Amino acid sequence: MGNVLIVGDLHGNTAHALTVVRMAVELGCSKVFGVGDFGAWEHMPSGRRYFDVVNKAAKRAGVTVYFLDGNHDKSSLVLELYGDRRDEDGFLVCRKHVRYAPRGHRWVWEDTVFAAFGGARSTDKGWRLAREGRKEEQAAKRRAYGSSRRPLTAGSLWFPEEEMTDDELESLLAEHDSTVDVLLTHDKPRATQPKFNRKNKPECFPNQDRIQRVVERLRPAVLFHGHLHYRYTEIIPAGPEQLTRVEGLAADPEASRHPAYTPDDSWSVLRLPHTAAAALPESAAAG
Repeated sequence: MGNVLIVGDLHGNTAHALTVVRMAVELGCSKVFGVGDFGAWEHMPSGRRYFDVVNKAAKRAGVTVYFLDGNHDKSSLVLELYGDRRDEDGFLVCRKHVRYAPRGHRWVWEDTVFAAFGGARSTDKGWRLAREGRKEEQAAKRRAYGSSRRPLTAGSLWFPEEEMTDDELESLLAEHDSTVDVLLTHDKPRATQPKFNRKNKPECFPNQDRIQRVVERLRPAVLFHGHLHYRYTEIIPAGPEQLTRVEGLAADPEASRHPAYTPDDSWSVLRLPHTAAAALPESAAAG
């Protein structure tokens, strides 16, 4: 089945997405998995083109691209369009080679148990809503002058479903809360303390606390996430005698502004099968 190339925020950046698909082939990965802010914007023509281009590249390369939702993905539309189109592992089939993992989804690849929990808080929510308002004002002016076009404005830049509620999370965990090997999220768990943290803001803490609860309930050996646009590794407790290695991934080059950034900070190879012992450095596993 091959290894998995885990990828940070792509933001619909076609050039970077094509680089990622090419790197998957070079690194011996049959799968690419984007941990949110993938570019699921099919309410816009550019978003539909992006899905088509990524699908074509993945088909040509012989890989499949999977993603979970970030705060800048219109996940409600993905569920509306593809909710009844699922593959044998339960992923929503957006294109033959582009597939979505809804929140709380579990699956097994090569004896490795995975779970995905998307969503996060947008710290630029105010700016996005203000821009949507300006777009609507411009559309109204055009209609006043006889234009018949009614472009989508509300819900085009900010999506109210961007983060889980506490009730939604508890409902998902109630369905299935046994341990997993690999946890994929968009947001970081609250316990990590990366040196560069652009989301260290009170409004972001509730969702980070939710991810922390997921870690403590599912006790993964390793967690991959995006959202911070910064590459780091940290080991945190996940319960009695259980450690989780957290791998934060950077984003596409246009969004990653850390001075030490290089494009390969935005991906990491997950080798399968993946056991708890393989997830930690030897010193941590022994101690």
